[in-house]
Amino acid sequence: MTDLGVGDAEQPTLTVQPADADTTVTLTATAPNGTTSAVPVTAGPLELVAGSSPAEYTQTWTSTGPVTYTTAGRWVLHWTVTGTGEGAEDVEVWVVASPTAGGPTWTPGRSRVAAYVPHRTLARSLTSITASADEYVYTFDGMTTPPGTAVDRLIADAVAWVSARVSPMHDSMAGLASAIVALLAAAWIERSWPHDDQSLQRANDMEKRADSMLAGLVDANAASGGTGEFGIDLAPVWSFPPADPRWDSPSYW
Repeated sequence: MTDLGVGDAEQPTLTVQPADADTTVTLTATAPNGTTSAVPVTAGPLELVAGSSPAEYTQTWTSTGPVTYTTAGRWVLHWTVTGTGEGAEDVEVWVVASPTAGGPTWTPGRSRVAAYVPHRTLARSLTSITASADEYVYTFDGMTTPPGTAVDRLIADAVAWVSARVSPMHDSMAGLASAIVALLAAAWIERSWPHDDQSLQRANDMEKRADSMLAGLVDANAASGGTGEFGIDLAPVWSFPPADPRWDSPSYW
């Protein structure tokens, strides 16, 4: 049983043992409302089980495309194996509503966060045992570390922080607010899931940039005065000591 968020996608996989040339596998996905759909699957090569006597093989079957979980609730992936290795298996997938649902329209998505930490989006290959088959997906999902649902929670927390500092926020500030939230979430990923000995330094650097950008957002939002413009403060009309009136006379120039 796994936990995912609405909108997440994954490629289910099943390893059959024993398997042989006559092994056939099918997969169906049942949504929380009972709707069932067939999921195309493809077979990997037969692999000899080391030390088996008589010879025994395993075979991995994988969906040809991702299964996207579009609604919250209990999904069931039903595998049916015929031929050698005959049997059936149900896999429960519990899908939760995204924590960012219902948030402000400027809430960034997972891929926006991934743009700041693309090295964290390496997804493990389901069809290979070698790391060379892993790939960068440039977003976060059920196969990345951290998973997409955890990133959703970080995004929601960052949105709450920025919203508290800038309220009410003018529409023209949405782009900058979105960038700050994405940067904060990326920094928290580095801090909460250290990847290497530079992770904490990257987190510190990104948090400093986000703090500076947030201060700029606060000032720009205040300067807009509700007009949507960043605004430029005009020079004061008074001075001390009193200005020489000759500067105001056209004849002086």
